[in-house]
Amino acid sequence: MAQHVVERRLGANKNRPMDNDETAKYHYIEDDDKRFINWRRLYHNRSIIERRWQQGQYWLRSFPASYGQGESQGHTDWIYCLQFDTTTLISGSRDRTIKLWDMTSGECVRTLLGHSASVLCLQFNDQWIFSGSSDKTILVWDRHTGNIRQRLLGHTESVLNLCISKHRLVTASKDRTVRLWEDLQKDDAPITPTLVLRGHNAAINAVKCQDDIIVSASGDRTIRVWNAVDGQCLQVLTGHSRGIACVELVGNRIVSGSGDQGIVIWDVEQGKVIHTLAGHSDLVRTLQMDDQQKFIVSGGYDGTLRVWNAEQGHQLKCIQRGIDGR
Repeated sequence: MAQHVVERRLGANKNRPMDNDETAKYHYIEDDDKRFINWRRLYHNRSIIERRWQQGQYWLRSFPASYGQGESQGHTDWIYCLQFDTTTLISGSRDRTIKLWDMTSGECVRTLLGHSASVLCLQFNDQWIFSGSSDKTILVWDRHTGNIRQRLLGHTESVLNLCISKHRLVTASKDRTVRLWEDLQKDDAPITPTLVLRGHNAAINAVKCQDDIIVSASGDRTIRVWNAVDGQCLQVLTGHSRGIACVELVGNRIVSGSGDQGIVIWDVEQGKVIHTLAGHSDLVRTLQMDDQQKFIVSGGYDGTLRVWNAEQGHQLKCIQRGIDGR
């Protein structure tokens, strides 16, 4: 019924194709700016997105936008980490720099200098950029000015991964520890260390946090689930036959990728394996799961990106074009 009301108010011709029906695109009436939910357009957009996931549809973009800009704007060595939102892409490199890119133009808008070795991991929010390096430090940068807010010391070897959750920063290191830092949201207060989590027997390659739960993955072939309040280890998950390179935590699911070429989906509460995904022919280096726990995207040293159905545990698409090397 709501759909018919919307179409009548907009004067939309339901016999016209959606792509050519400009009046059906908006969730407001332009004349008086009345707001409403355009159910027809909402359903249409969600169907398009779902189909693209299922079919693995994508397009390629380069940063810098053109080859001629590469020498002046691009990184001069391997890129180890990146994150993006609708306006900005931020990348960290072996060349010791962090670069901020405009998502529309593809141009580099700022280069951050401060680390004395490779930038291995980074994350950002509206105000701050957090970066971890082979120089054993974490730097906190003002995203808008590029100034360094604070240099965090404590790890005794390379900082391999980090994640942020509201007021908390969690870092993982080759020194086999996970460290927690608090007070991220207090602009005028120093970020302070709170807990050091010990238990892994090898480098901790990846860490994720969600509310008061922390998940860490290690070269010792295990995943540990921690309570972020008191630092207690709640579970130790075993199942991979080689070291674990990446991990994801979404809701009640953990996803891990390993040197054994496999991806495992775990139930957080029960610690049980839900699915084991096979397809990569080399180490699974990176992965992500969407918020609805429907899809997983993984990247491996075999030079492929793969899209998986997380609910049914099978591969949807293997993307092999456009990727040079690992």
